[in-house]
Amino acid sequence: MMDLSRRNFYNNTITSHRDHYNFNHDNNNNNNLEEVYVMKLFIKKASNIIRFNDTFPYSFERAIYRVIVSDEKGREFSTTRRMGTPTPEWNEHIEISFESEPINQELTLMVIRENCYDDPGTSTGEKVVGRAIIPVPELNVRPKKDSVVELVKLVGVDEKRVEADISFLTLLNRVLIETN
Repeated sequence: MMDLSRRNFYNNTITSHRDHYNFNHDNNNNNNLEEVYVMKLFIKKASNIIRFNDTFPYSFERAIYRVIVSDEKGREFSTTRRMGTPTPEWNEHIEISFESEPINQELTLMVIRENCYDDPGTSTGEKVVGRAIIPVPELNVRPKKDSVVELVKLVGVDEKRVEADISFLTLLNRVLIETN
């Protein structure tokens, strides 16, 4: 079981790319080290996810949700799928690396409901139930509490509030990786 405590969130070990990162720096071999920036995004939960302008009856007990995060380069990162009620919980880390310091960059978070094949208007079985834009944090600025942003949804050409939110934590670190 993965330790999801706040203490582990601030730990400098990188779990998903452990084989590529070198935290034991040899002073005689610094020519083989390259600096990258790694953002840890801890997705906690969404609250009050409801059917906003849905026309097809849908059971919350069988609803499957996930969060897709995209950066300004178009890269996408995803949580695992969670079955849930109007308050799905993920409690998952997503790690995003940047080649240079991501000053003033933003990420787009989308909460997706899956298996909506009978719902009119979707051919992929996925429906965006809410989205938000969050800034990439400043280097080594530790959040004092959970961040919460309100979700919106595109309805036609307008963005409408869906009276739901998503909570998360973020941390940006500078990491040295070994290049061969």
